[in-house]
Amino acid sequence: MATSLSQDEIEAGLIKKGFRRSQTDHRYFTLYVDGKKEAATFLSHGKNQDIGSPLLNAMAKELGLNTKDFIDLVKCPFSTEELLAAKKERLANNMRILRRG
Repeated sequence: MATSLSQDEIEAGLIKKGFRRSQTDHRYFTLYVDGKKEAATFLSHGKNQDIGSPLLNAMAKELGLNTKDFIDLVKCPFSTEELLAAKKERLANNMRILRRG
């Protein structure tokens, strides 16, 4: 599994999956489904720097994914539908853990 991805690779992968890029101080990517915001993350501006594991982990968490699934989302084997299903499953698992505790 890759331990880093380039900023351009992440941006291209997210846009390919239907994320919209905002034009702000940071490259902010939002996924809308039926007009509803479903997921969002951002990249700092820069000159196509490599994004390492700590930031990949943070971006994955923002999208409700684990890092492997985030990398798969960017590199294409993971569809937008799979992203939404994984996010929903992770939320359900977290709710079960909270109810037990």
